[in-house]
Amino acid sequence: MIEPSISAIEGSFVFIPKRLSWFAIGLRPDLSPDVMRLNMNQIKNSDCSILWHAHSTWSIRIGKIHLLIDPFLDDNPAAKTKASSLTPSHILISHGHFDHIADAASIANRSKATVFANYEIATWLAKHHSVQNTIGMNHGGTFRSDQDGLKLSVQLVPAIHSSSLTDGSYGGTAGGWVIDWQSDKSSGRIYYAGDTALFSDMQWVARTHVDLFIVPIGDLFTMGVDDSIEATRFIQPSFVMPTHYGTWPPIAQDAQAWAKQIEAKTDAKAVVPEIDKPWSLPVSK
Repeated sequence: MIEPSISAIEGSFVFIPKRLSWFAIGLRPDLSPDVMRLNMNQIKNSDCSILWHAHSTWSIRIGKIHLLIDPFLDDNPAAKTKASSLTPSHILISHGHFDHIADAASIANRSKATVFANYEIATWLAKHHSVQNTIGMNHGGTFRSDQDGLKLSVQLVPAIHSSSLTDGSYGGTAGGWVIDWQSDKSSGRIYYAGDTALFSDMQWVARTHVDLFIVPIGDLFTMGVDDSIEATRFIQPSFVMPTHYGTWPPIAQDAQAWAKQIEAKTDAKAVVPEIDKPWSLPVSK
């Protein structure tokens, strides 16, 4: 497995998981070895930095863009960062449960970040919490921007989960997020599955190669370890990171043991995050 670090480079070479190598050098998948060694001038760390704030809260920084996913910080027993210290440009909300939306309004109102959510949550935030910059979406919808040399798109995709809001209001349907970007430095695709069960339609996201898959492993409220392995087989990403685990005893998991299973049973490289430690996503040039 790969531990979080600023670089995945070891000496003058870098290890590339099998699926990424197909894209990097154009080999047929059935002819590619499990792990390939490429000269370091064929690979680089992208301008995309991934940081886990514990539970299911993530910061993804691409150039000048800071995407904050499912902000749950101040009341999160595992979090080290406070909501007041973050100034994202965009906030992405997967569903309405408190452990995914608790700090969304306070951060958005202070930072003036644009909030992406399903239509019901976006409307609720504007009406009940005076959040000014919201974009309500629904499954399959994509928001696109092209600014400062960075083409960015975020798509709301299905998840199987409930979505009531903190005051009992209807929170629409839960979702995940597919983030695509292209800049003069790199391009890539991240699939944040959100809180979800395993379902076969997840593999439609993999019609375009996924560089990083963020998948829940906590069980009880989401899929557990075994189903996350099957989901990884569906998606066939270059890298996979776990989420929604370890916050409370009911969702405790051994992430290192999970990572060993991922690497034994899939072609992906497992990255076990450390709270608030950034990891730079390697991509091919």
